[in-house]
Amino acid sequence: MKNLESDTIPGEVITYLEELRVKLAFRMSLMFLCTFSILSYTRYFESMESFSMMAVATVISAICLVIMKANNRNYLLVFYIYSICGYIIVAFSLMVYHSRIHLVDVLWLMIVVFLAFFTLGRRLGYILLFFSIGVIGIFIFLHLNTQILILKELTIYEKISLLIELIAAFSINFYLFYLFLELNSYSEKKLLESYDQVKDQNTRILLQNEEKTMLVREIHHRVKNNLQIVVSLLRMQSQEVDNPEFRILFQESINRIMAMSVIHQKLYQNENLSQIKIGDYLDELVHEIMNLSIARQSTNYEINTEVGKIGIKTLIPVGLLVNELVSNSLKHAFNDAADARIKIEIQKEEGNRLRITYSDNGVWKAQSGNSSFGLILIDTLIEQLEGTKEIRLEETGTTYTIVVQNMEERDILA
Repeated sequence: MKNLESDTIPGEVITYLEELRVKLAFRMSLMFLCTFSILSYTRYFESMESFSMMAVATVISAICLVIMKANNRNYLLVFYIYSICGYIIVAFSLMVYHSRIHLVDVLWLMIVVFLAFFTLGRRLGYILLFFSIGVIGIFIFLHLNTQILILKELTIYEKISLLIELIAAFSINFYLFYLFLELNSYSEKKLLESYDQVKDQNTRILLQNEEKTMLVREIHHRVKNNLQIVVSLLRMQSQEVDNPEFRILFQESINRIMAMSVIHQKLYQNENLSQIKIGDYLDELVHEIMNLSIARQSTNYEINTEVGKIGIKTLIPVGLLVNELVSNSLKHAFNDAADARIKIEIQKEEGNRLRITYSDNGVWKAQSGNSSFGLILIDTLIEQLEGTKEIRLEETGTTYTIVVQNMEERDILA
């Protein structure tokens, strides 16, 4: 059964099958030798045609028994000999010898087909089954009437010989069927044992996964708390600074830390510990930035995204990007405008890329040039995400078009 020996079968079943085929090859050789020796003796007094066939089968059985005695690892060779030679002998008998009864030959063909299926694989079994049906069909349509006409009444001796052959053929077929049931029972037993083992392993893995999930949640919670402590320390330190520019620098640092803190807060609150809904995250992030902003003008914002969840490898740089853009808009663009608006859109691009379109309706101050740390950080984050940017400065506002790589999707494909 070469076709069964695959990775899907447990090693114990394969070992058992190998041992079973070795035993079968030896026992079949012994059974065939005894059976055909007896039949050769009985057919010697019946007809030379029948005797010659049984004598050839006896010699083949003896050769196979010697092969098994010499090395039991040659069982496949023995099965090939039985399958091929057995089919040739029976087919030759059906096509050539018409003076004898072929009642048992169908059983011998069944043995050949079953033996090939059980030991050498389905392909050879199907081939022998196809040829056996062909031989039987040819015999029925071309030779059966002729054989019926020339057959004579059997003597008691011939009937006994025929009975012995029938019993032998039936016994061997039954033995092969018994081995099949035994293998099936053993395989079912091992399958149930494997199922129990897999069930126990799944239970242990589930418990370990729950423990690790709780641990990861606790880590995200602690990181978020630690970042909040850093934010509180920076706020306390900023209160001691009289210079407004220094206070702005403190606030920018606080906003950047808050951008990361919100991610860890979302992660330990979320069922999925590796991905976050980017729309919810950006909404909370922008809301926090505006609450913490030194600029007190009322600003409306809108967030539209066709992207669901993304991983933290992409989300953290995107969050810092949005933080810098929103902070820069609040500081440099609106200049106490009454109708301040910010719009953020995120779309999917080919090649697992994300298109981030950020726009405001403000006019940026001249001093907010490319030398500022915030804009340098934006370029660094875009480079980290293997992206590009395009800026449009118009009288009606400023638009950033940023195309970045979704790092998690890229890693999965890689």
